[in-house]
Amino acid sequence: MYIPADADLILEDTIETSGIGGIYPKGILIGKISEIIQSKNITDRYAIVETTVDFSKLETVLVITE
Repeated sequence: MYIPADADLILEDTIETSGIGGIYPKGILIGKISEIIQSKNITDRYAIVETTVDFSKLETVLVITE
């Protein structure tokens, strides 16, 4: 996931779909930031996201289209 250099990241921030790419609707909850990793290059940083869903316990999945 691309994180803009000027974005303010805070632990426990929620991550949602933006709807920008047109693939997923805006506002679907993905998870929360559990760790922020800064690299030596100031423009590169990473966020570890703890997903809202425990994928190992899913039995049925609904696929949203339009």
